[in-house]
Amino acid sequence: MSLNDPADSVPPHSTEPRRNRSGLIAVVVGLLLGCLLVGLSMRESSFAGRRDPRIEIRVNGLDTRTGRDVLLPTRGWVLQVEIPSDLPAAVSESLSVRLREERTGAQAVITGQLRRDGPVASWIAPESLGLQEGLMSVRAELTDLDGRVLTAQRRVRIRSWLGGPPIGARQIVHFDFAVDRNEDGRPDFESDLERFGLATPEQTALAAEVAQRVAQHALARVLRAYQPTDDPNETGRDADPVQVRFVLETEPSPLVTRICVGGANLDYPESIGNVRFDHRNERKGSTQCGGPPATGLFPAELSIYQTDPLYQEIFGRFLTARGGQPFGTDPGDAAALVSPTSSERARALERAIATLGDVLGSVMAHESAHALGLVPPGRPGIGLFGGNNGDAYAHNLDVGGNPPASIWLMNIGHGLDFEQLAGVGVDGELRFRPLNHAYLRDRVVLVDGRRG
Repeated sequence: MSLNDPADSVPPHSTEPRRNRSGLIAVVVGLLLGCLLVGLSMRESSFAGRRDPRIEIRVNGLDTRTGRDVLLPTRGWVLQVEIPSDLPAAVSESLSVRLREERTGAQAVITGQLRRDGPVASWIAPESLGLQEGLMSVRAELTDLDGRVLTAQRRVRIRSWLGGPPIGARQIVHFDFAVDRNEDGRPDFESDLERFGLATPEQTALAAEVAQRVAQHALARVLRAYQPTDDPNETGRDADPVQVRFVLETEPSPLVTRICVGGANLDYPESIGNVRFDHRNERKGSTQCGGPPATGLFPAELSIYQTDPLYQEIFGRFLTARGGQPFGTDPGDAAALVSPTSSERARALERAIATLGDVLGSVMAHESAHALGLVPPGRPGIGLFGGNNGDAYAHNLDVGGNPPASIWLMNIGHGLDFEQLAGVGVDGELRFRPLNHAYLRDRVVLVDGRRG
């Protein structure tokens, strides 16, 4: 046969069909092995039938980025361990949490001390545990019904306070509504009420009664700020109040910070409050009432909001400039104070007193927090994301150094409007952000930059 004969291309007894069958079998076997390996991989990456579940470990209710570098004291701080919410009960109950001091190797299992609330378990570090300074690891584990273990681990840094905790338990803040800066024989705050149409110089007794009522409303607002009901540090407790007493009458104690309320701010007109930031609350017996520059609170300057619709709605009927009648000029005004629901004017007066009290109370809470040490400039553990200069000084910034997107009580003051101060905005009453509350509860440690 010639070389071009097609018959020469397939010699007798050819093995080509057998090779094809062998190749096909190899492909099928490879696919089966691949599917098996993928299945095993998926099985290994699942836990309790869930793909990629996570355990999250937080401190003081802070998100991971905010709480990453905070320094924690040897007692009182709060640990949160959050597990997936849809796990079988038996798996959820397998949660185990262990602490380990990296310097000494000492370990403690705290599983039995956890307070469970749904998927979140919380724990408050007790003094009796005797935590030591240094790095400590927190390890959380879950075990599913097939014996697979899901773990999470986080390191935290434990430090001691230099000179003791900044707040403690005996601090008192006295809001002095009786100050008479202009020495006319009357508390300045009574005269300030004339700016809102809530007093007249001829009816001093009525002015004194309104002043007392506004002060009481304002103090109640301060207490709501420092005694939050939303558990900002996720303690799991029904209440988590700051251990500071706020009073309208002074008490004999070296730990009283006096903040005067009333009078004109001649140094900084249109500034409602000027209370000095006291780093780490080092001067627990300070007086915010002097000058220059003038310190304290200046309620009359709230008139900077006079173009705000809510301001006009609340006070317009008492302001002559808006066609209203000041309180104290109507023969029935004395009765309106006694019976706040007896007439439309009485109800309007009650609303004005409550609104002014809430607005002023928000300012009082903000300014008293400066006296207590908020917001320390810098990043943890030197600061708490407070600004270093300008209007941002000692006010909240976010982790990127910008004004926060959320509305918090310690944000820059002029960035807060009248409705927000009154607590009737979409966000409700202004609150301390969790990191601020943690400071006020002595749950974070600040160093001065010279300690390593």
